[in-house]
Amino acid sequence: MDIRVTENNLAQALALHRENPVVDAHLDLAGEILLRHQAGEEDVIRRHYLSDLKKAGIRLVVSSVFVENDNLKDGWQNALNQIAALKKEVSGLDELTFIESSRDLEQLLKGEKIGILLYMEGLDCIGEDIDRINELFKLGVRGASLTWSRPNALAVGCCKAAEHRQIFGPLTEAGVRAVKRLEELSMFVDVSHLNDDGFEDLCRIAERSFIATHSGSRYIFDSYRNLTDDQMRRLSAQGGVMGMNGCQCIAGSLLGNHLEMLCRHIEYETAKLGAEHVGYGFDLCDSYDQADAALKGTKHVRRNDCLLNHGQVPLVSAALLQRGMDEESVKKIMGGNFLCYFRSILPGFTT
Repeated sequence: MDIRVTENNLAQALALHRENPVVDAHLDLAGEILLRHQAGEEDVIRRHYLSDLKKAGIRLVVSSVFVENDNLKDGWQNALNQIAALKKEVSGLDELTFIESSRDLEQLLKGEKIGILLYMEGLDCIGEDIDRINELFKLGVRGASLTWSRPNALAVGCCKAAEHRQIFGPLTEAGVRAVKRLEELSMFVDVSHLNDDGFEDLCRIAERSFIATHSGSRYIFDSYRNLTDDQMRRLSAQGGVMGMNGCQCIAGSLLGNHLEMLCRHIEYETAKLGAEHVGYGFDLCDSYDQADAALKGTKHVRRNDCLLNHGQVPLVSAALLQRGMDEESVKKIMGGNFLCYFRSILPGFTT
C-alpha cells in the first residue's frame, strides 16, 4: 500500500509549489514533440504538458535530446530535428522561454514563464567529432551526458533500467576530450546512465561540478542506473545535485508503492548528503512511450512512471512533509538546489 497524503499536507505542499520555483531536471520533451509532429499532431506542449506544469508550479524543465537506437544511423540529423521541433513549439507559446545563460535564469525567476533548458542525453550523434559540441552549443544546448545505456565513441553506458548486470569500460580518449570541451563551454555534464568505470574516470578529470539529472540511490534500490553511496558522496563533494528518477524500475516501486519509494530515496540521499544536493528529475516517460507506440501503429499499455503526470509532483512534496521533512529542505529539493547549480554552471550571457 502506498502513502495516503492528508489534505493538510497536500495543501501545505501546494502552497510551497505556488510560492517557490520547482524544477524537473529530466524530461524527454524534445523527442516526444518530434514523434507527435511526425504523427501529424501539433501544439504538443499545450495539449499534453502546460496545464500540469502550471499546476505543479514547475518553472524550469530540463529537456533532453535523446536519439533512439533505431535512429542512430542518422543520429545527428535526428538530434537536429528534435531541437527544431522543440523550438517551434516554444516559439508558439508565450508561457515558455528558452534558458541559455545564468542571466536568462535570473530573468525567468522575475516573471511567470516556464523555462526550457536543453541538453543531450548521450552524445552518440557526434561520434568522435568533438567540434560538434560547439555546434550544439550554438543551437542552445547547455549540457550533455556522454552516453545513454549503451556504448558509443566516448563512453560506456550502464545497463538498461530493467536489467541487472555490471557493464565495464572506461571513458575513451575522445570522451575525455568531450568532457574538457563541455567544461570550456560552461555546459553541464550529467552522469545518469554512465557506467561505474566512466564515473570514476569523470571524477578524476572533471574540473567543474557535474550532476545526475535522473538517478536514485543504489542502496535503496539495487539498480545500476542508481548511484552508490560513494558516488553520491563524490558527486555532492564537488557541488553536484542528483535528481530523483520517477521510473518504477529505477525507484523500485513495482509493487505500486510509488510515493513511498520516491520518499525513501530522497530521505536517504538527504541524510547522506544534506538537503542541498538532492532534487527532482522524474524522467516521466509514459507520454513519450504512448507517442512512440502511436507512430509505430502499436498500443502502449504498461505504465512505467511513478506519477501519472507533472500535476502529481506536489504529492511527492506533500509525502515528504507528512513523513517529517522540514519545509526548508523540501523547498531546496523541489527546485532550489538545481536552480543554484545552473546559476553557477551556465554561461553568464546568451551567445
